[in-house]
Formats: sequence, C-alpha cells, structure tokens
Amino acid sequence: MNAIVIGGDGFIGSHIVDQLLELGHKVTVFDRCPYQVTRNLEHQKGAINVISGEFANKIDLKNALYGNDIVFHCVWTSTPISSWNNPYLEVDENIRLSIQLADAAVESGIKKIVFPSSGGTVYGAQHNSRVNESCLPSPFSPYGIAKLAVEHFLNYYRKSANLACDIYRIGNAFGPRQPVSSPQGVISVWMSKILSGEKIIVYGDHETLRDYVYVKDISYLMAYSLADLNESATVNIGSGRGTSIIELLDVFKRVVDIPFQYEIKSRRASDNKSFILDSSLILSYFPNFSFSNLEEKIRETWQYFREEK
Repeated sequence: MNAIVIGGDGFIGSHIVDQLLELGHKVTVFDRCPYQVTRNLEHQKGAINVISGEFANKIDLKNALYGNDIVFHCVWTSTPISSWNNPYLEVDENIRLSIQLADAAVESGIKKIVFPSSGGTVYGAQHNSRVNESCLPSPFSPYGIAKLAVEHFLNYYRKSANLACDIYRIGNAFGPRQPVSSPQGVISVWMSKILSGEKIIVYGDHETLRDYVYVKDISYLMAYSLADLNESATVNIGSGRGTSIIELLDVFKRVVDIPFQYEIKSRRASDNKSFILDSSLILSYFPNFSFSNLEEKIRETWQYFREEK
C-alpha cells in the first residue's frame, strides 16, 4: 500500500520508514528536507519519495497526502521538560496542527492515521505495578495532556469522518538517530552531556522506574497498523520491565568507555515517579516477538552517539 510518514526523517519516523520499506510498501517522507537531502534516510535514497514541506502549511500537507492510504503522524515540537513552563506551546503547535493534519487527511482520502502517543506521560501517576490500556489516563504535564487531547481528537475524526486511527502509547524510546544536538529522553541527554564533558544530573532514586524501549522494536510493532485500514486501536508499546534511574546509571558505568561525572538529585515536579507498561495486547498479535536487551542496545546507541558527535 501507499504510506506517508509525516516527520519521516526524524528519530522514530525514520525507523518506521525502514520498517515499511522492508515490508514492501511504497513510502513517502514528508519533512524539512532542503534539496531532498535527509538526515537519517540517505541509505534509502531512491527507495522513498521525499517531499520537503512545512508541517504547519496545510496546502503542503494536502498535496503530500493525496494518493496515500495511511499516514504516520511523527511530528511533535516539544518535550515534557520544554512545555512544563510553557503549556501554550502544546496548544498552539501540537494540538492545533495535529487537528489540521486530521482535517487534511480526511480531505485527501486517507483511510487511517497512526499516532505515536506517550505511555509515560498520558497515564500520569498510577498505582498499578503495570499499566494496561484499561487504566484511566490522568496526565499532569502539559506534554501528556496534549498527547491525550490529540488521541481524543483522532477518535472524534473516527466518529465524524470515518477516519480510522491507531494510537500507540510508547514508553521511553531510545536508540540510534536520536538527535545529538537536541536530545530528548534521559538516555540521549546523558550521552550528549558526557560527550560534551558535562556532568550528568540523575533525577530520582531506586523507586524512580521507567520502561525503556528500543526504537526498532517500536517500529516493528507499529507495523500492526497495516493489517487492517478500517480498524482502530489504542495499544501500549513498552518492554514491561521497570528500570530504576540508579540501575540505568549502573548500565552507563558499564557501557560508556570514557570517564564521566554525575550528581544525584531529587525528582523534579515534571517527573513521574514510576511507570511500567503492560504490552500484552500488542504482543498478542506478535507471539514470537521479544523486546531487545536494554544494556546491549544502550551500548549500540552510545556507539552511534560517539560517531555522530
């Protein structure tokens, strides 16, 4: 089928592109790609159709969407930290433009829109050891509130315009192609600071648990959306393993091959204490799948960062 990835030259988007091509689909990438030069997809040159445009420009979007069956919405301009003191950023850039994308998708004849949401922020503080899709979302950060708002708007378009939507609530994604200069997520932030000779700040303790999930595992499981363009689903993608911030620091001590300094501080107001995702639903469709080894993939990511710096 014909698939378009909005933000397809980014971190998660570029891995989705690789996965779609491996499955034999025709792929268009819509991103800021001056002179058709990509950051992460030069190895796929000739195999993809690259359209350079602005996500905020609805005409650019509509022109790119025509002729495609499914769109993967992989553009998000903020991080949980960047929007904590500026919630307007989420409303003006992420919520509004996501609604505009859904409008353009309907007008262009798209059958399904796929949205990578945030399992770590959408659910908020939960008391269950593992959070499944039946748990009531209760986000407390602007980032999570905006992600949940977009989920609800996509369900509105499902009802009002028959636009199918798949929503993936993803854990702490990490892996190659995370931007070195503007990192997001603790793993990439720490790596970037270590390579710059800066001290890393460890926010939390042994009870500060996160569900780290390798980006290629994410893109592999998101291929589920291609099975049926008429069906909609909301599913978690997380390893199901809780790793404390102190355990993560110990992994870094084993993997990082240059000296680094660190300081341990209390959790910030924007930090969730603990979350682990139950991914039983998506795994029921991939019975032979198993998540990658955390330490092995952090080592791989570190090598990527060293080469890119």
